[in-house]
Order: sequence, then structure tokens, then C-alpha cells
Amino acid sequence: MLDSDGQTILNDLRWHWEDHYQVDFREGKWLAAPVHDPFAIIERETSGELREAIRRDYAERSARRFGGNSST
Repeated sequence: MLDSDGQTILNDLRWHWEDHYQVDFREGKWLAAPVHDPFAIIERETSGELREAIRRDYAERSARRFGGNSST
């Protein structure tokens, strides 16, 4: 269970990434799954690590989709 700060961070991550990722916190792990590839789960120990992993994953997926480099 998250404390109020953790819940605020979770809500923020969800708000920013809801169109592209399902974001959750379960059993002490921060998780994100791309909406269009739900079995490619990203798992990290901290919310900050998850945020960075989502950014990298999104940039990589965008580069593959559009054939160039993209950053968020």
C-alpha cells in the first residue's frame, strides 16, 4: 500500500502516460505496461526509476515507429 506521497506520484505518472502505458504499484514494485504491448512489463524499484524507464521505452518505440530519434 502506498502512502499519500506515493499515491500522488502514481496518479501523476498515470496522468502523464495514460494514453501510452498502464502504470501501477503492486507488491512493492512500480510497474508500467505499454498499452499496445501489455506483456512488455517494465518493473522498477522506485517511481523515479520507472519514470526514466518509461521515457526511454517511449523514445525507443517512437524511433522504431517513425524511423528516427524521438525524445520526451
